[in-house]
Amino acid sequence: MHRTQMRTGFGFLVALALLLAGCSSGPEGTYPVSGTVTFNGEALPEGNIIFSAADGTGVPAAGEIRNGKFRLHVTPGKKTVAILATREFGEVDAVMGARQREMYIPKRYNDETTLTADVTPGGKNRFEFPLSDAQ
Repeated sequence: MHRTQMRTGFGFLVALALLLAGCSSGPEGTYPVSGTVTFNGEALPEGNIIFSAADGTGVPAAGEIRNGKFRLHVTPGKKTVAILATREFGEVDAVMGARQREMYIPKRYNDETTLTADVTPGGKNRFEFPLSDAQ
């Protein structure tokens, strides 16, 4: 898939999940989930995190990552977790007035995620995701 198409597709997915998840205290049947995300040993400055049912059913829950921390409400069960983050690169585009952005988190943490979490009604539901660009 072309890099621009990948960014557009993930941007749409994140926007949809954030819209569906909302920013309130959490719909009935969801539980608070929180944790940290580091990349190469440093707190991830900003990004998005998406918890999706491992069996592919239901609506994903998404939230923002700020200074390596996230907090959102998620339905219980086994989840796959996708983490997305972009950064600016290149020169400022004269037409757009901004630099381009690129996804810099490896695919194994987003579109080919290997991350999982088990959200339980009675659990702490606190997760740590130490990411690395090393193979």
